[in-house]
Amino acid sequence: MGILASGPTDASRGEHLRSLDQAADLTLQRVPGSWVYGPKAVWTNGTTSPPLFVPLSEPVESAGLISARLSTDMESNSGDCQIRPALRYSPDGVSWGSPKEIVSAWVSTNGPSYGESYIDLTSLGGTPAKTYVQFGVQTRNGTAGDIQMCLATIRVEPKERL
Repeated sequence: MGILASGPTDASRGEHLRSLDQAADLTLQRVPGSWVYGPKAVWTNGTTSPPLFVPLSEPVESAGLISARLSTDMESNSGDCQIRPALRYSPDGVSWGSPKEIVSAWVSTNGPSYGESYIDLTSLGGTPAKTYVQFGVQTRNGTAGDIQMCLATIRVEPKERL
């Protein structure tokens, strides 16, 4: 008794591969409204400087993004973890520039910290404009010591060109 194989034929397999090849040329559309990334476990390196950048979002196309207000929410702080919203830019989604702080103040207590104003994203990306942006947090210890961890969530409220 033989086993019946049900699957794509050579012709349909070739059609499927062509559609995948064409899909690689497409990019995901950004969803209108606020974007929430996290909660995600983030850590410090046991020192107060330099801060670590921990990406929370996938690479997002930066075309059309004018400004954004970022808020954070910290949970389960192990004691001395501090976070602040940050981002980084990339021309190709593989090599990334240095992280840029969005807010200079550090959050060290559990709970939400709301962004007060919109930050101009067009000036942070530099010239020439970068293709991708990735949102995340910078982390550090309040005082030097053991590595610390917490759960971080960021909310991005973008303003876009229509």
